[in-house]
Amino acid sequence: MAMTVGQKLSYEANGFLIVREALDPELLASVQAASARAEDVWRSDETLPGSRGAALNQVQAIMEYDDVLLNLLWNPVMLPLVRDALGDDLQMIDHDYFITPPHTPHTHAGWHFDVGLTGVYNPRSVMMVKVFYLLTDVNEDSGGTALIPGSHRFLPDTPLPTGNPREAEGVTQMTGKAGDAYLFNGRCYHAAVNNDSDNARRVLIYNYGHRWMKMWPGYEPSEALMAKAVTPMQKQLLGMSPAYGSDVAMLD
Repeated sequence: MAMTVGQKLSYEANGFLIVREALDPELLASVQAASARAEDVWRSDETLPGSRGAALNQVQAIMEYDDVLLNLLWNPVMLPLVRDALGDDLQMIDHDYFITPPHTPHTHAGWHFDVGLTGVYNPRSVMMVKVFYLLTDVNEDSGGTALIPGSHRFLPDTPLPTGNPREAEGVTQMTGKAGDAYLFNGRCYHAAVNNDSDNARRVLIYNYGHRWMKMWPGYEPSEALMAKAVTPMQKQLLGMSPAYGSDVAMLD
């Protein structure tokens, strides 16, 4: 189902939405197991794409590793919410598995917008929506994403923090239990917080944009992945539909 009235008001005001228990216990266990298998494969072969560092281990193009992780792209709990926020012409832009080691020495991503069009300001245009699935419990010490509520509608000259997210005013940190998810507008100003805990933070990230947008290089689906798309929506999400013309709303 699409957003409730309360969810819509919260999302429009803040630019993000938290969804508790987006993955039920059975699905969460399946996703955690699939992610662990993918991580083992990725760590065993350093030629596989991603980044390996003290602040972040990024398994790039995570859907290529397991059908369970592909199916999260069209998860019936989260996809209607993304579609409500973004529109019917949505498609995948990128997808990753982020593992933030314990006691990270620095952030892997300072304050930034995911979407920026120089010289253009249109607060009604939603270009990207990101979904984060928590695979581990995340508290304030675990490195949860920091966001500035309402910043998706800020004017370009609005003063914004530049320093340590833990010390910035007006910040909301995305915390929750394993199985929770959150989505946010790519125009929300956000940063990665250091993981000061004793445990790794594990999240799956699915980024959605419009089907007339190019996917980030390195995330174009393989032929094997595209062969698994069956419905018009699944094919559109994997970039198999024309950039213009009738969108999936006409095909549902």
